Amino acid sequence: MNKKLDILLYAGLFSGLGVFSYLLLVSYSGFSPLVQEELYSFGACLFCILAFNILGYFTMRISSWLNVSYALNIRRRWRIVVIYLLVMLMFFLLNYGLLVSAKLLAGASHPFTFYGGGKFVLVLVWLVELVILGLLLAFRAIREMLRLQQHTAALQEENNTARYVALQNQVNPHFLFNSLNTLIAEIEYNPRNAVEFTRNLSNVYRYVLQCQDKTLVTLGDELDFLDAFLFLHKVRLGDCITCDIEVPDDCWERMVPPLTLQLLAENVIKHNSISTTHPMRIAIWVDENFLVVSNLVHPRKDVQSSGIGLQNLANRCKLITGKEIEIVDKLGAFTVKIPFADE
Repeated sequence: MNKKLDILLYAGLFSGLGVFSYLLLVSYSGFSPLVQEELYSFGACLFCILAFNILGYFTMRISSWLNVSYALNIRRRWRIVVIYLLVMLMFFLLNYGLLVSAKLLAGASHPFTFYGGGKFVLVLVWLVELVILGLLLAFRAIREMLRLQQHTAALQEENNTARYVALQNQVNPHFLFNSLNTLIAEIEYNPRNAVEFTRNLSNVYRYVLQCQDKTLVTLGDELDFLDAFLFLHKVRLGDCITCDIEVPDDCWERMVPPLTLQLLAENVIKHNSISTTHPMRIAIWVDENFLVVSNLVHPRKDVQSSGIGLQNLANRCKLITGKEIEIVDKLGAFTVKIPFADE
């Protein structure tokens, strides 16, 4: 709706600018009656309105492209100045071309030259157009800056929530209590495995801390972290969790929000009954531009799902990638599709 309204507003603005320029150029340029007669026509006015709309729309598209391509690239910002100078020249040539065309149609002897007030009016109209265009571009720049600030604030809020949830899941007393009890048991009965358990526990905490200031991480880092994270639970639950990963090598560098796989794996462990008699198999694969995580459902009756973790992940993905996550819960399987951020 806002985009359609913007189009209508810009069309009205450039149409008004075209009518203003047309009337001023025709009335005060000091043309002969024959030339003025050629200019005073509905077709000439309509042509001027159409030309200004086309040039105005072209300018708006250039402005949007420049904001995306060069606004953050300091070394190439000189190109912005060059492009806007060319746009200013195009507006001047449009006014000049309108007057030259009228003189050619009227058969004037010197169609490309203007004398006296003609030059003054031509420059005056051009400067007024540049002022109006500059105000319009400044308004668009301020609105875009406010939009980016709101987007950044929303993303920061989601990241702060994700950090809190991640630290709460990993460092809360319940998780630490279970991990230390498992470690004590391993030290007593399987010292070699206790060393591996300690190493993976350290890797889990290190990764969580490293992710605190990151918006995106590679899928490879997430899979390495998931391996360490699931190892801790395999030791604690009795090696009854299996993770089948079918991710092509060229997808390991694709980007996802940090701790995505931890949240999904934590949900699987938290909401399902997992034991040697009810083993859990998690499948991870890539489907075009999505990372897919799926598991069979063995629901625990003593756990109520709040949905906060998945909602937070959905919000972060929406802010970072502009795409929605997809959740499918049917036929005894729970599947989540996470969009990659690099597409």
